[in-house]
Amino acid sequence: MNKANFILLATLVILGFHQVCNGANPDTCVSGPWHKPKPTQEGADYVECLSWKSMSCCTANFTKELAANKVLNLYNFRWNHCGNISQACETFIKDEECFYQCEPNLIYYNPAEANDTVRDVPICASYCNAWFEACKDDQTCVEDWQKDFNYTAGTYSCPAISTCKTYAEWYKNGKGLCDKMWGRSFKYEESDNCMLMTFNSSKGNPNTKVMPRTSSADFNSVVPALLEIVCILTAALLSECL
Repeated sequence: MNKANFILLATLVILGFHQVCNGANPDTCVSGPWHKPKPTQEGADYVECLSWKSMSCCTANFTKELAANKVLNLYNFRWNHCGNISQACETFIKDEECFYQCEPNLIYYNPAEANDTVRDVPICASYCNAWFEACKDDQTCVEDWQKDFNYTAGTYSCPAISTCKTYAEWYKNGKGLCDKMWGRSFKYEESDNCMLMTFNSSKGNPNTKVMPRTSSADFNSVVPALLEIVCILTAALLSECL
């Protein structure tokens, strides 16, 4: 390999590692009726899901509909299908909807066989626990909101043989809620490699730095150490070049 090609290859590798260190922004969104083809910044008509206003996969029309009617017109579904729910619980459910529709980094958890759904997105344990605490006394009629509701004539409803029970009865704790409420979509994650369903956008999107798990190694022990070494070396090389 000649010197010019070596320098080009080294530059590409360094730029790739630099993206890993600082979080690379995806350029494609999960497919769906309320998803854009790629994430973009939104304007004044983007009125809900404000964590993602600076870079969002969901449309402004989606946020206006969510703010006005929740998900009634979006899916013919009511969050309060077992009676009124607390404001605290409703906020977490709304944030989950925003997260699914608007978070660009979910594309890394969207396997081909899942179509427009996601699989095993790591949700921070502290967030799952707070969600459970907010909803534990509220009620729902099914465990898995993704597949257990009755869907007839375009409307979701509780199955005829179902019984409304509290979230505490269905899920027991925050782990049960995140692992079960939306099927295989989310996973209760106790490491720092986890996502949040809402955040202060003035500090950037923390989910950008979350790395998808791989089956070839234990992420919790091996990958963080390797990434730390790579990032240190890359930063040093970049500082020498600049």
